[in-house]
Amino acid sequence: MTAADEDYELVRRCLQGEIDEFRELVEKYQHRLYLLIYGIILDREQARDLTQEVFLKAYRSLNKFKGRSRFYTWLYRIAFNLALDEKRKMTGRPQVEYDDAREINPAGSRSRRSLRPDREVMREELYKMILGGLETLTIPQRTAVILREWEGYSYAEISKIMKCSRGTVMSRLHYAREKLREHLKPYLSGK
Repeated sequence: MTAADEDYELVRRCLQGEIDEFRELVEKYQHRLYLLIYGIILDREQARDLTQEVFLKAYRSLNKFKGRSRFYTWLYRIAFNLALDEKRKMTGRPQVEYDDAREINPAGSRSRRSLRPDREVMREELYKMILGGLETLTIPQRTAVILREWEGYSYAEISKIMKCSRGTVMSRLHYAREKLREHLKPYLSGK
């Protein structure tokens, strides 16, 4: 049974009254959705709150999931829309210079292998540079990068999630990569 089949079966059982099955879906996807939301709004607490809101909204709308796409794609679409709405609301708010969310590890692991201290410092520095680079991107560019580079989605899948053409996805990724390359150039050249 594929992951998509497993998800569809869990949804079916939830709709038949086995509501505890929804917990499996939450545990399976909450971290990935959190990363998507965080990548758009760049605020740790808001991302946590919105991740919970995504699952609440999904649970309430579970009967609308028809299985024409993967459950995860359906959840991503909800998360993407909520994050964009929140980002629009936030644009009038002053931004805080330091955000401790920069310490988030996109791989989801807080435990670290025992790296040499100099390598650990370099890794942390690069990670902060990458997050800083993400902040320079437009929301559609940032979302496309997260979906492609962090989540490994194909262009066709990203197109479906973002409701735009494959060519638009490719263009957003091209310009996002150019901006990121430019942002990281001082770090990569050692200057």
